[in-house]
Amino acid sequence: MAVSVRLAVTVRTHRHRRNGPARRSSHLEWLPGLAGLIAVVGAGPRILRANSSVLAVTDDLARLAVAGVAGLLLYGAIIVLRRLRG
Repeated sequence: MAVSVRLAVTVRTHRHRRNGPARRSSHLEWLPGLAGLIAVVGAGPRILRANSSVLAVTDDLARLAVAGVAGLLLYGAIIVLRRLRG
């Protein structure tokens, strides 16, 4: 999770340091944080040997985060294709 947070902060800092016209923030800035969330939600309770009801809830949250990552990647691919077409 710490690596994901660090990546998100680095991307955001690098984005604000660039010279040139101001740009809107990108949805891709959320990807490192969501990837870290999947790792923490999926592995944390298992490492702590949580009971089965907690594992069921965390598995649902991990699936939701995976769907979010897939949606963001799909959205990014659509944006790239639109830009390539002109």
